[in-house]
Amino acid sequence: MHSSDLHDPFSLTVVSSHHTSEGLVSYLRCACGAWEMRTAHLVATATPAHARSITAID
Repeated sequence: MHSSDLHDPFSLTVVSSHHTSEGLVSYLRCACGAWEMRTAHLVATATPAHARSITAID
């Protein structure tokens, strides 16, 4: 899977979520080791340590 692709929602586990002045922010971890940070307007992904890159998808 390419790092800019969204991960299968069924393989994601919610690690943390909280409300901010901009709305709900959720941090999710994929079974493959990648992380996603989701808000109402943004999804950002971070790949495992061996491929250190961060991608934001608007």
